[in-house]
Amino acid sequence: MKANILMAFLAVMIAAISVQAQSLFVVNEPTIKRKPMELSAADNRLMERSVLPKAGKMLVGSLGEVCHEGEYEVANAAKGSFTRAGAEQTLVFYQFCQTGNGLGAVGVAVLENGKVESTYVAEDGGWSVDAHTLPDINQNGLDEVALYFSGGMHQGAGGTGVEVIEFSNGRLKNLGWFNADSFTDSGPSIAYRVSVKKGTTPLFYRQKFTSRDDKHWRPVGKQTSFRLDKPITTFAAVK
Repeated sequence: MKANILMAFLAVMIAAISVQAQSLFVVNEPTIKRKPMELSAADNRLMERSVLPKAGKMLVGSLGEVCHEGEYEVANAAKGSFTRAGAEQTLVFYQFCQTGNGLGAVGVAVLENGKVESTYVAEDGGWSVDAHTLPDINQNGLDEVALYFSGGMHQGAGGTGVEVIEFSNGRLKNLGWFNADSFTDSGPSIAYRVSVKKGTTPLFYRQKFTSRDDKHWRPVGKQTSFRLDKPITTFAAVK
C-alpha cells in the first residue's frame, strides 16, 4: 500500500515537472547556434529607401564625424506580430555605425507589405549582434523581441547582453536587460540558458553553463529565477 502511494506521488511530481518544462520558452540557448534570417530584396530596398535616410539625419546629425551612413549592417531580422495583433511583419535590427570599442548607434525597423510600420534608433546601443522573436511572452497579443548587444573587449574580457523590447501602444518599450554570456582571455566562457514562463507578468529563469572551447557546454548548479535588470539602451522614434 505504502509503495503504491509512493509511486503515485512520484508520478504526480514527474508530471508536474514535465508540464513546467513544457510551459517554458527558451529565450537564450548557449548550446545551439541559430541561423540568421536573410532580408528579402524588397525589404532591403525598403530599408535603403525609407528607413536609413531618416535614421541618418538623426544619428549623423547628433553624433557628427564619428558616425557614417556607409557602416550600415543588418545584425538579424525576425518575423512576428510586433505592432498589431495577427500581423505578418518583419523586424530588422541593424548597426548604423560604430563609434568606438563596443560603442555605436543601432536601429530597429518594423516592415509590413512594403511599408515601414515603425522605426527607432539609439545612439547608445553598442554593437548589434543578433535578434529573434519572443512569441507574446506577456500575453498582450503582440510578440516581443530579444536584441543582442556586444560591448567589445575590455582588458581581455567581453560579453553579450540582451534587451527585451516590445511595441506597446504604438511605441517601442524596453522591458529590461540580462547577461547572455561573458568571456576572458584566460578563464572559461560563461553563458546562460534563459527561459521564460509566459504570463501577464512573465517569469524568467536561468541556468549557468561553462565552456573551455565555446563548443562543449557544461551545466553548473541549478536553474534559478531572476528579474530583468533595468534597460540600458535608450531608443528614440524616427520621424
